[in-house]
Amino acid sequence: EGLKKDLIPRHIAVIFDGNRRWLKAQGKPLDYVPFFQINGLFANLCLKWGVAAATTFIYSYDNLQRGKEATELIFGQLERFLEHNLEDFIRKKIKVVVIGERKEYTKSLQDIIKQVEEATKNEAKPKLEWRLAICYAGTRDILQATRKLCEKAKAGVIEPSAIDMTTFDGELEAGTVPTPELLIRTGGELRLSNYLVWHLALAEYYFLPIQAPEFTEGHFIDALRSFQQRDRNFGK
Repeated sequence: EGLKKDLIPRHIAVIFDGNRRWLKAQGKPLDYVPFFQINGLFANLCLKWGVAAATTFIYSYDNLQRGKEATELIFGQLERFLEHNLEDFIRKKIKVVVIGERKEYTKSLQDIIKQVEEATKNEAKPKLEWRLAICYAGTRDILQATRKLCEKAKAGVIEPSAIDMTTFDGELEAGTVPTPELLIRTGGELRLSNYLVWHLALAEYYFLPIQAPEFTEGHFIDALRSFQQRDRNFGK
């Protein structure tokens, strides 16, 4: 495909936007099965192309405004997706980690998440660490990290002058190494939507006008090719 192995991004973040618009255009009722099918494809593509880490925006904290019925629908279908794919996660050496405000999850979703995380966390050399952002908001993550550091400084545990990027990263729920180098977003929107605000500060962005269920390996490869053609000089 003309790609260089040493330039494959180590961590890709993705926003699969447009599932609801795609269904509406076809006269179909709200259903997140196509959305989760694309997420499964994305994880497999990361494995195939040697991406070490991936973070997917499943449901933002702001999406809770859609109401109880819509939220419980996606939570229920997410449960089934995780249950159905657990054996695959283990076999393919995918470590699954969930970030977001778990108090907003249903009890049954909390249970299946705990089961999946426990079942995949002990893989010594995972081929992919896959983070699922559920009821997550980047600005809320920054606020909670700031509060934690303020409390530590107030208690004399840490000096304010000692707080640096690494220290702050350690308090973020979504803190991870490596940080995302590439963001892919479908749906035609050109914004972060309060996603990994801190982590995507130096990432490359790749926006697609297609809707989420239309995403293919070809689009994934085009995103990798675009990434490899960019000059990442970090201000030098």
